[in-house]
Order: sequence, then C-alpha cells, then structure tokens
Amino acid sequence: MAKKSANSTLGQIDQQELQHLITVSTGFIDAYIIECHQNVPMLLPQNIVLSAMDTQTDADYIEWHDLKLPVFSVNDPSEQQGVALVIEGDDVSERFALVCNEMPESIRLRISEIVDEERDIADQNVFKYVKMGDKQFYVPDLQNIQKKLGL
Repeated sequence: MAKKSANSTLGQIDQQELQHLITVSTGFIDAYIIECHQNVPMLLPQNIVLSAMDTQTDADYIEWHDLKLPVFSVNDPSEQQGVALVIEGDDVSERFALVCNEMPESIRLRISEIVDEERDIADQNVFKYVKMGDKQFYVPDLQNIQKKLGL
C-alpha cells in the first residue's frame, strides 16, 4: 500500500519540476553567455529562454505567437541583424525579447564555479556581477528590466 502512495506522489511531479530537481541536485546549470555592448557578458539561465529568432536590431517589438513583445537590447547598435531571445516571465504579459548580436554561447557550469563579485552596481538592469575563473559576467535583474519595459 505504501508503494502505491509513493507512485501517486511521484505522478504529481510534472516533467519541468523533475528537470529542475535533477539540475539542482547535480549542482549544474545550463546557461547562455550573451555578449553585451559596452558591458561584460551576461550570464542567463537557459530555462528562461523560450525561443530564439533572427531579427532586425532596431525593431520596436518582436512578434512571437501572436504576441508583440517589448524589446530590451544589449546588442551593438551598429549591427543591423541580431538574435531575439524570448524571455519567460511569471505571466505571459511579462515576457519580453532580449536582442543580442548573435546566438549566445551555451555552457554547462557548476554552480560552485561561480563566485559573487563584491562591487557597486550602478546599472539597475544588473542584479549582480559574478566571476567564473578569471572571466567576469553579470546576472540581469529581470524584474527591473520588466519594469523598464512597462510590464
């Protein structure tokens, strides 16, 4: 009888929660390294990127699944073509497109490899700066970016 109860509990865990548990338990995270104009590269978890598509970098919005998503750009403004990454929000209305120069590099890293860097943060779009080895990155403040975009 206990076995049946355990199986029904396991059945309640959906695939996404299971994947999250596996990722957390192994201590790895899959992330994108996104080159940013006039800033260190951004480190962004892959699980919040819903889609990637080629785009004009000067677009006011990105059309995705009948939605017009606001744009947050980190690309070099001299580049006319880039890639839009659709970023998940807590709600459909909080999704936006992150426009970068090119498809970002994908990396699997150990959480223990990332070290917080103690420094003042003047940019409201930056949650924190981190180091991996001798390379510096920033983790974006998605809530502030959403607010900036009026979401």
